[in-house]
Amino acid sequence: MLKKIFSQEGFLWKGLNVLTDIIFLSTLWFLLCLLVVPIGPATTALYDAVIHGIRRREPVVYPRFFKTLKTEFKTAFLSGLLWGVLILVCVLTVRYLLALGETSRSAFAAGIAYYVVLIIPLGSACWVFPILSRFTFDFASLNKTALRFAFAYLPRTLILVLMTIEVLQWSLNAIFPFFFMPALTMLLWSLFIEPVFKKYEPKVDETKSTSE
Repeated sequence: MLKKIFSQEGFLWKGLNVLTDIIFLSTLWFLLCLLVVPIGPATTALYDAVIHGIRRREPVVYPRFFKTLKTEFKTAFLSGLLWGVLILVCVLTVRYLLALGETSRSAFAAGIAYYVVLIIPLGSACWVFPILSRFTFDFASLNKTALRFAFAYLPRTLILVLMTIEVLQWSLNAIFPFFFMPALTMLLWSLFIEPVFKKYEPKVDETKSTSE
């Protein structure tokens, strides 16, 4: 019994491997994001590594992470910059309108409306990097697809946004969650994203094979 538990095929060993991968991938993502520039590419690589290395248990976790980071760097960086700027503009606009709302009802109402609108760029940002990790797209097509997915799967988009905001708020209050939450968040994202991707898997595989 103990031999089975502690063997490389036992659940304890597999569980420790998963936990180790979650911590190492999260730490790697966090260290890259400290550089600011690779946030988009790092998130794309992280989602890809989590799906193939942790969910599917393929023995390619870290080589796949760095390969995706390199291959999709330019498109992921530009996409992250695009949605990051849009989110920043929306957030600053919301704060400005809510500040005016103390003396103006219409401005306050507009601020609340902008909170609702903020779901779209946040939601698109949640979709864009997983899509890039599985599809071969140029910059324009990728971001149009992410925007379309954000609207087409609005309930899932809302869950992704709320989940990400909660994780971010918790992580900012203490540094240690950054060493395991990024990969864990990708696992949670995948529960809502992967069922959607299954509809497109034949097209994705075909596209990837022709590009490679």
